Amino acid sequence: MLSTKSIPLAVLGLVAVLGACERKAAPPPKTPPAAAPVAAAPAPMARPLTFDQSDDAAKVALRLPAEIANHPALHALLYDRETAGLKAFAAKAQADHKASDGKFPWRPYNRQSQWFLAADAAPLTALRALWFEDTGGAHPNHGGASLIWDSAADREIQPKALFRPDADMSALDKAICDAVAQAKTHREGAAPLNAMFACPKWSQTVLVPAPSTVPGKIGGLTVLIDPYVVGPYSEGDYEVVVPLSAFQALLAPAYAGAFGDAPKSPGNPDGTLSVRMDLK
Repeated sequence: MLSTKSIPLAVLGLVAVLGACERKAAPPPKTPPAAAPVAAAPAPMARPLTFDQSDDAAKVALRLPAEIANHPALHALLYDRETAGLKAFAAKAQADHKASDGKFPWRPYNRQSQWFLAADAAPLTALRALWFEDTGGAHPNHGGASLIWDSAADREIQPKALFRPDADMSALDKAICDAVAQAKTHREGAAPLNAMFACPKWSQTVLVPAPSTVPGKIGGLTVLIDPYVVGPYSEGDYEVVVPLSAFQALLAPAYAGAFGDAPKSPGNPDGTLSVRMDLK
């Protein structure tokens, strides 16, 4: 057997090279597939600020404030919800028209709704509405509505979310009752609060955050009370303003920072509305 010492170095080098060629090269490391991009949620399509529909059975209309365009999700939610209700009202009118026996002339139904910006105090944006409805009864009906928007969460919240879950709301009830009683003293022909038309609980009213004397803050609550709640239909509805000092201790920590100082306006002494519907 030959010793490796007797083999020329060049031969040994050739053998090493050939042996290396016979070994398979290690495959390159696999590159993990690129993660599929996460699709962003589509932005709500811009909605109009108005809606009108009229035919032989009904007339319906909607008006939204220009400022709502600053909140696309709020704009889409409110426009879609309101127009769905108006279309359902118009469809009911068509059905009633077809079912009428013709003994009396048909009087087209009418429903209108107009929204106003009430307060804008981050993270809260508050809207209020007036609505009017006539279906041929003894008299038309009308009333108020509100919508409170949390712009940080991009969602609607209910008025009760403004307050601590364990808050004693009797303080707010008393403040509303006192404000209504005072407004009645300024309204000609208004009946005093009594057993039939008693003080309403806060949950029986429409609460709207009211702008503060400090810009960008909420200084109180505008309280809207529909006809029949604190008086007969002929007495009308009421709008009273409750100052922040009457309920500040009840506020939920999440929203307390949006409130400050006092209401910018105390409202009309007789509790009449501070806004008017103006649909054209």
